[in-house]
Amino acid sequence: MYKKLLGLLAIACILATSNAFSQTSNFTGPSLALYASHVDAKNDIEEVTGLYADKNTTTKKNNLIPGVDFNYGFAIENNFVIGLGATYDLSKTKTGEATRSFNSVGDTVTIITNNELKDHYSLYIQPTYVINKDSAMFAKLGKHFAKANYSWTDIFNGVSFSNSSNIEGWGYGLGFKNFLSNNLFVQGEVGIVNYEKFIDRSQIESLSMKPETVNATISVGIKF
Repeated sequence: MYKKLLGLLAIACILATSNAFSQTSNFTGPSLALYASHVDAKNDIEEVTGLYADKNTTTKKNNLIPGVDFNYGFAIENNFVIGLGATYDLSKTKTGEATRSFNSVGDTVTIITNNELKDHYSLYIQPTYVINKDSAMFAKLGKHFAKANYSWTDIFNGVSFSNSSNIEGWGYGLGFKNFLSNNLFVQGEVGIVNYEKFIDRSQIESLSMKPETVNATISVGIKF
């Protein structure tokens, strides 16, 4: 009798555990998505040393960036999943061009600055709250990496140079994920990435730069 009761209790516990995690099943395991991001990018620039030191400017540019997103979700309890993932942009993010004119020793000097972010990718953690078997909302914390390409031209003196630097930053976001079928989902999110400030001292005119991007992203993906 006791053995039968223990057996029934064990079966009940297994069923209860299975039901507890069934709501999160769509959000666990591997998934792959394609995304399109509307990215508002800017770059705060200052000439740190040189003839035009302290002539600051901010360049801005809107972009539409495609990319891929790989995610793997782990259920931790009935309504919570932790996702780990990586993204990679399939095109450059232009952070804009600025043209400035000012007087220097009685002459009008025009400076053109142009810059972009290339090979941007991120590694992220995504805590997710599962609303029901098809819908969830999430927060995202990511480490971002890119190569900053930039050019600087003094039209008056005929001086120009270009350079690049590998930069890193932290990104923060919020989003919503919804399954249209057992395997197909759509996802929307908004986020911001603050990159570290860096200084290029390779030229006479040393530049300090600090890029930032704000993005709204729509993804369509498949869970495997």
